[in-house]
Amino acid sequence: MQPRLVALSGALSGTIRHLVDDSISIGRDESNGLCLPERAVSRHHCRIEPWNGGHQVVDLDSFNGTFVNGIPAKRRSVQHGDTLRVGASEFVFLVHEGEPRPAEDDKPAAEHSVTTIKLGERPAVPNFSMEVGRMARDLIALFKVSNVINSIRDARMLQLEFLRLVFEVIPAECGAVVLSGQPEGGDEPAVCTWSRKHGADQPIDVDPELMHRAQWERAAIITSTATTETGMANVLCVPLVAVERTLGVIYLAAAADAAPFREDHAYFLDSVARIAAVTLENILALDALRSENQRLTHELNPTIQVIGESRAMQRVTKFIQRVAGSDSNVLICGESGTGKEVVARSLHQNSPRQNRPFVAINCAAIPETLLESELFGHEKGAFTGAVVQRKGKLEAAEDGTIFLDEIGELPMSMQAKLLRVLQEREFERVGGTRTLPLKARILAATNRELEQSIKAGEFRQDLYYRLNVVSITVPPLRDHREDISLLALHFATKFSQRSKRPFKGISREARKLLMAYDWPGNVRELENAMEHAIVLGQTAEILPEDLPENILELPVPEETGSRYHEALNKTKRDLVLSSLHEAKYNYPQAAKLLGIHQKYLHRLVKNLGIDRAASG
Repeated sequence: MQPRLVALSGALSGTIRHLVDDSISIGRDESNGLCLPERAVSRHHCRIEPWNGGHQVVDLDSFNGTFVNGIPAKRRSVQHGDTLRVGASEFVFLVHEGEPRPAEDDKPAAEHSVTTIKLGERPAVPNFSMEVGRMARDLIALFKVSNVINSIRDARMLQLEFLRLVFEVIPAECGAVVLSGQPEGGDEPAVCTWSRKHGADQPIDVDPELMHRAQWERAAIITSTATTETGMANVLCVPLVAVERTLGVIYLAAAADAAPFREDHAYFLDSVARIAAVTLENILALDALRSENQRLTHELNPTIQVIGESRAMQRVTKFIQRVAGSDSNVLICGESGTGKEVVARSLHQNSPRQNRPFVAINCAAIPETLLESELFGHEKGAFTGAVVQRKGKLEAAEDGTIFLDEIGELPMSMQAKLLRVLQEREFERVGGTRTLPLKARILAATNRELEQSIKAGEFRQDLYYRLNVVSITVPPLRDHREDISLLALHFATKFSQRSKRPFKGISREARKLLMAYDWPGNVRELENAMEHAIVLGQTAEILPEDLPENILELPVPEETGSRYHEALNKTKRDLVLSSLHEAKYNYPQAAKLLGIHQKYLHRLVKNLGIDRAASG
């Protein structure tokens, strides 16, 4: 006889569908062999296929699950007479003629009875045969639960208080709130338990089949068992249905000799569970938003650490510790690439303003015509192109920190306007009349000698003294060479993690080359060199040949043991000297003879020490 499915209930009740080639697919999509036009059915819900001489049901990751004989199943064999539930439809699987279900003598004795109550089917008019006292008790408990859970903002405390109040109405001995993982799956369920005798955190055995069945069917499950190993014979399980999804279940249990759970218990628990579920969903959503906000804040303002163990860097660290807590303006001086912005961010993160915005403005990168609007903002119609009102950097910083980088490049016209803002601690948008307060702290940085700029008439002296309330000079890398190895390891580790490349360390020869180089670009140049070595390196250890060419062209330090690089540099030196002698020290002509750019020839002459050799 050909295997077939007989619809017992649902949209196709009374119809028969035969399996084609011993298989059939079930789902909402019309391409399935058995199409069920129900919202509870996924497009491709499940499939029946041959397996091990018989047949099996395979759930195709459906949203509401597939049930065989009332038990949720991902992959399960089916026999003649088994029932299959998909959404609101129920089928019986038949293989041959005869009784649709096995004889009672062939089936094991029932260990427990399971009652499923569709909570949405509860009549709108209450059952007036119920005792008036019990109705009043339930109503009072419902009001109490509503008042209590809406005043709690902690998820765990809400679950415990909810269970405690439920126990005042329902005769359960222990219970649990079981929260499922996130909708995308993969997380373990979180369980919060309560015992009438022992209080919170009492272990309880939760039947996963009952829990999944209540959650997927959105129905109350009531069981009663004659005997059980755990002693918890009676179970009441109700889903936690919130606005957007089902969060989990409420699982209550009692001993075999206790009064069994009734339908009115299920209806009461469903009513309070829906109230608690909405509140719990809001709390969990707020917790998720706080975590996401912290993560994004950390990405926008990563933790900055001043790296260095030398005396020069220890002075910088002590300066940050002493000045960070004040609101005074700070002027940070130093060569380009020394890490002035790192110092500024460290001052911000160690100050009381650490949770407020840090706004960096590069005064040299913004055109003079746009700088005023960028700093102060503008009103709608203030100039051509100002189609909307726009906040400036000073206003966007609120009560955080403003970092004015390359302040020495600020045009003279803007210097006068910035001076007034710093003196009065207020400003106006371009084209506006309303005065806005300046609440942010000002940090400024420059790589220029501002005293010389003042003498040259390129920088206002009064603005200099307004910015230079407290100042610090970040030392160039050549003045604290003992930190080169530490910085190189830090940058190499960072770039190896970013590129997912193994990194074990820096070779002895490479370290000596790094220590011998003058680093005109300071820490920024060292960072670029380490990224270059990580990207182009072939081994887990940084070798000399992985470093940029301008570092390799240096005279090799004594006792390095690197004959290859010593010979390579000697060959380069001889070639450059020969070309210079032939061109009579005409650099453009010598570069043409070598086939290289003139600037590269000058760099070779400097790095290889040829000027000193020629003068000798």
